[in-house]
Amino acid sequence: MESRVGQGLLRKRGVVLRRKDSNEGDRSIYAFLEKEGPVWLLAPGAARGKVRFGGATDPLVWGTFHIYRGPNRWYLREIDVRKDFLSLRSSPSRIRCAAEWASSLVKYTLPGHASDDLLPIFYWSLCILESGSLRVDLAAWRFYWRWLKSWGLAPDLERCQGCGVELGGALFCGESLFCGRCSGGRYGVELSPWERSELISTSTMGYSEILAIKGRPGIDPGKVLSCTKQLARTLSDRS
Repeated sequence: MESRVGQGLLRKRGVVLRRKDSNEGDRSIYAFLEKEGPVWLLAPGAARGKVRFGGATDPLVWGTFHIYRGPNRWYLREIDVRKDFLSLRSSPSRIRCAAEWASSLVKYTLPGHASDDLLPIFYWSLCILESGSLRVDLAAWRFYWRWLKSWGLAPDLERCQGCGVELGGALFCGESLFCGRCSGGRYGVELSPWERSELISTSTMGYSEILAIKGRPGIDPGKVLSCTKQLARTLSDRS
């Protein structure tokens, strides 16, 4: 991190988003750290086994990172693993979803800029995904909506963007929802009053409430996927 000043040892909590190995056997990991944001950490020789991190440098591993901050680079010394979300790998759909979230964080957050509001959103979203209490498509909707909410970009799910009326059914257009009178000529996802209510409750329920869900009727997964893609597109358009 050439933009940082000062040298010394640091301990930072965070998560591994991605890693890559060089031909020389060095390992670089892209970690999302508390109070630092996303940063590259270099572990010389780690890919050759000279430094034995085990699975601690795998993506989605959370823990405390022991770092030496040099004049031009940050070096990884050790990771105290808190949670590895290893069980997600037993479900192709859930590990794929988690990998997509990590990829979005890589794409849409600025290196070296703290985004501490996103760390708990990401962590608890992974916990929900791991628990299996919520369908994968709904977990993804919840993750992206909460991300946008923390940045002040989430669509208002309660009122029409055009006239401000309280919504029943609505047309979801990514950054906005419109009532029947204001939706003419627009393209989006048609939501019934019940479907819109389901998206609201999924977005706003806390972790313990999600875990308590039993036999909840499901909104059409295709509609949820379409809405979630539009949320992700909002991040792409603003990056």
